[in-house]
Amino acid sequence: MNIEIANRLQKLRKENGYSQEELADKLGISRQAVSKWERAESSPDTDNLIILARLYNMSLDELLYDNESDEEIRERIKDKEETKSESKDGINVNGSSISLTDDEGQTVKIEDGHIKFINPDGTEEKFNKKHKAIVAAIDGAIFFATLIAYILWSTLGNAWHISWVLWVLMPAVMSIAEAIQYKQLSKFVYPLLIAAIYCFIGMQYGLWHPYWFLFLSIPVYYIVANLLDVYVFKTKEEDDDDDDKDDK
Repeated sequence: MNIEIANRLQKLRKENGYSQEELADKLGISRQAVSKWERAESSPDTDNLIILARLYNMSLDELLYDNESDEEIRERIKDKEETKSESKDGINVNGSSISLTDDEGQTVKIEDGHIKFINPDGTEEKFNKKHKAIVAAIDGAIFFATLIAYILWSTLGNAWHISWVLWVLMPAVMSIAEAIQYKQLSKFVYPLLIAAIYCFIGMQYGLWHPYWFLFLSIPVYYIVANLLDVYVFKTKEEDDDDDDKDDK
């Protein structure tokens, strides 16, 4: 979808007083799909276009091509048909990516070592079997290591009253693999690390006060982590909304 139509869809939504989430609810789709339409990253399917036209009380032509002349519309349709004729059996090769689209509009795209499933409404799902298998294996290893450490610490050290903090710590350790996989520091479950440390210090040494201040580091961690994710690791959440539900 071209940027002019994307901007028009965004303008119409705002003029009719809908946030992206409200419009998505009326269409029965995700807010991310609406956001992708308005960023020209995907296009609404025919059913959604019809619903949008009815919702805004206009025809499909008025919805999509309000500022185009008949000649411009014919030229654009011709270009689109020529582009379609260049593809074969729904298979498209573009640089380092390969995509396959079926008759129902479901697309499978291989790009940058990832397999993406793109639904007709524009929503995406990533699938990387190798990474998932590695993360699952690491999580399993961490679980068994935690179990062994818990049993040994509890029996040999007679520390049943305190060794349970290992189970609080375990999910935080598991999240390290996910943080590495997605290259996002914010994926690390920092609050559980702090909770485990605080409980250990409190039960082992009775220093519940003043070590409660450790919890003050949690918001600081996520502020710094999110900044590093965006500006250093160049990651971006898929559900970013240009409008932030700006005008209701």
